[in-house]
Amino acid sequence: MQSKNCFAQQKKDSITVPASTRYADATLLRKIFIGRNYRREWTAPVTIPVFRLREEHGGFAIVDSGGGKQTNTLRLIDKKGNEWVLRSVDKDIEKSLVPSLRNTMVETLMQDLQSAIHPYAALTIPVLAKGVGLIAPTPHIFFIPDDPAFGEHRSIFANTVCYLEEREPTPDNSETESTKTVLENIADESDNRLLQKQMLKARLLDMLVGDWDRHEDQWRWGEKHSAGINYYYPIPRDRDFAYFNSDGLFIKFASHFSLPYMKGFKKQASGLRRLNAKVLTLDMRWLNELTAEDWNRAIKELQKNISDTVINKAVKKIPTEVYAFGGNNIVSKLKTRRDGLMKHAMRYYEFLSTQPTIFGTEEQDVFRISSNNSGISVNVHQPGNNKKNKVTYQRKFYPRETKKIFIRGLGGNDRFIVDQNVSSSIKLYLEGGDGNDEYSVKGKIKTRIDDTNKASARAALTHK
Repeated sequence: MQSKNCFAQQKKDSITVPASTRYADATLLRKIFIGRNYRREWTAPVTIPVFRLREEHGGFAIVDSGGGKQTNTLRLIDKKGNEWVLRSVDKDIEKSLVPSLRNTMVETLMQDLQSAIHPYAALTIPVLAKGVGLIAPTPHIFFIPDDPAFGEHRSIFANTVCYLEEREPTPDNSETESTKTVLENIADESDNRLLQKQMLKARLLDMLVGDWDRHEDQWRWGEKHSAGINYYYPIPRDRDFAYFNSDGLFIKFASHFSLPYMKGFKKQASGLRRLNAKVLTLDMRWLNELTAEDWNRAIKELQKNISDTVINKAVKKIPTEVYAFGGNNIVSKLKTRRDGLMKHAMRYYEFLSTQPTIFGTEEQDVFRISSNNSGISVNVHQPGNNKKNKVTYQRKFYPRETKKIFIRGLGGNDRFIVDQNVSSSIKLYLEGGDGNDEYSVKGKIKTRIDDTNKASARAALTHK
């Protein structure tokens, strides 16, 4: 647990306190092996407000506790009915370890590795997110006193530093959805869709700040409605691993082998395939409609909108006591990473485009592959009176970028159609799901069909 006697000075509404004292006084050997990291940032006393559960924002009630394997979290509700999240800045590695490794040297070393996290990184993200047109929660940092109002959670949060942020930061205060719910809704009906261009903005921002921990639980989703379609837009949250960086031998070794995503927040945004190793499958699904032109345009917009002024403003959200010795370094890295993002992000695009996957829905889908100059076009629509000719997916593919395309139907009696004029070196993998699927392949293109319901499928497959 974090030291309870870590503050130097307390006033009525504020206190001067470090984010944590656990990473201080490291030996030379530990600094070499684990790294110097952000130890100075963690241990520098900063002046922050004191959080009073019954007074802040008119008073909060505790709704639920939660958090991941390392972060302590409380869901709060204010008197207006708005939900908030209070989460610890420092992480407790013990909960993520199997019992046999707790209270051992392994736990000690793993806890010390948390010094590679910048304790105040989350404060800088809202300014950057606004710059690229993203909606994101705005965290506020507080010191949590030993407050009886916390009840059964008192011992966990007493004398710790935490972030407080809105759980539903949508412009209209509408409720958001989890990633699991959104993916299920998109799979169920074609009238539910993801705003992939907004998602690309969010992922480019992740790459800019070196945030590798962007799994499904790190997102909430807002909704926009237009012409009978529900469009989901991303709301990134939990920015604990922005600017993650270690100069220790352990992380340097691990990042080359078992933990490639821990390559760190360096001056160049190179090696994005490694940085994004934990979210490759999500990127392949969330960005599969976007072309090189879409990526090029989005990167240029980020480079324009994340100006030097925006970067300076964002990083100055770090407490002044810490900015004084570490702020300029982050500013310099952000500017260099921004300037070189086109080269490195487009390499990542090329990787994602090599073997893309296109998904259908539980409805009846028609997948049509047609010729398009030097490439092929893939279009998906639903037949029927209400949805006839309503295209739900379309993208052009070129052999110079794409080698294979996987097209996966889910439910319904799907149709896979390859037009006769199609001729390409790109290989097609057509995968039918539940339902009586129909295949018509007439072009000159290598095609493999894998129908999970072959016994009842109307396999009308011809090669000409």
